[in-house]
Amino acid sequence: MRRALVAVLSLASLAALSVTRSTLAETPGTGRPILEESRPPVQVSPRAELVDDGQQTLPTFAHEGRRFVLGTIGERYRVHIVNPTASRIEAVISVDGLDAVDGHPSSLGKRGYVIPAFGDVTVDGWRTSLDTVAAFRFSSVRDSFASRTEHDRNVGVIGVAFFRERPPVVWRRPPGVWRGVAPSADKAAAGAGTAPSAQRSGLGTQFGETHDSRVEETSFVRADTGPMTFAELRYDDRAGLLARGIELPPLRGERWAENLRRDGAQPFPDSRFAQPPR
Repeated sequence: MRRALVAVLSLASLAALSVTRSTLAETPGTGRPILEESRPPVQVSPRAELVDDGQQTLPTFAHEGRRFVLGTIGERYRVHIVNPTASRIEAVISVDGLDAVDGHPSSLGKRGYVIPAFGDVTVDGWRTSLDTVAAFRFSSVRDSFASRTEHDRNVGVIGVAFFRERPPVVWRRPPGVWRGVAPSADKAAAGAGTAPSAQRSGLGTQFGETHDSRVEETSFVRADTGPMTFAELRYDDRAGLLARGIELPPLRGERWAENLRRDGAQPFPDSRFAQPPR
């Protein structure tokens, strides 16, 4: 019986959210109280983003109802998951169609990472043990982990399925008698394989170098068989995003510095006569 994972090093607390309740007010001229229409509660959902080594969000663009992340070959990234709800959740992560924990084709029946209430977790890479991961690193599709394991059909997409936790079952006895909580855990299911496709342009995710990243196993019983919500991120290189019509900021290469210098050029510099070259 396989358990979900809980990170012990990269947890951070988030501020609690407040909900506006109905209030009483007086009807003008009558002095009688009326019930004001209550504001709908703010809908909060777990979310995921890709961040760099400095925990800065990678450039992300909305396009035709989807989110696209700009990546660069050789760049390392992490999956940062935020839980703004008041309960623990489980996050099952799929990278290029492969499960981030066992590296095999992803499935909603597999177990993931447990994120505390109002907390967040940063997943560093493909999990190789309870103490280490292989870094997520952008690569060519040919060099991606999915391609090297003949599963490159789903290269270029990262998905996170979020599951609610089922409240513990409590047996109540007469007053003065103890009460207990029944432990339980979900079973993991295997995913189905996919056939490899031809070599393609664009980015994939490499099975990178080993890093320390300690986690522990914990019990987590899902409230439902299906996830409460999904998060999806698609990624590609600059050429791939431009081909979709996504407007990207200009590259800051050597020409960028030259353009800045040209922008500061003056048509009438303060000089009376021509000076010979030095």
